[in-house]
This record gives sequence, structure tokens and C-alpha cells, in this order.
Amino acid sequence: MKKQIPVTRCQYCGSEDIGLGWQHGEALVTFKCHGLFGNRLRLYICRRCGAVLCQCVAEPYKFPPVKNGRY
Repeated sequence: MKKQIPVTRCQYCGSEDIGLGWQHGEALVTFKCHGLFGNRLRLYICRRCGAVLCQCVAEPYKFPPVKNGRY
């Protein structure tokens, strides 16, 4: 599977100058209600207007699959 940037143009100002950032600290996404270990958020940001264009976890494979539509 090829890694690909999910956005190539800002939907707000039209710029194609996209930056990559990381959200640390309390913004961890965990797979347990009160988990200590988690996944950092990866952010794609327009470098012209500062809009956050996309956010996703850095390591999605760490999350357990949902079974039978139950949490």
C-alpha cells in the first residue's frame, strides 16, 4: 500500500502548500476508556491560512477491530 497525502489543496484558500504536524500530550487517541498509552494525531495543515485540513492517528493498526457491530 502506497502512503499518500490525503489532501493536496486547501478547501478554504486554494493553496497547495500543505504542512504536516503532530498533536502530542493530552490529544492521544486510545483504544481503552481510560488508557494511558495511545496514538498521536497526525495533522495536515494549510501553510497559508492555517486551516487543519485532515487529522488521523499515526498508527491505526494498533486499534482492535470492531466485532459484530459492538463496542
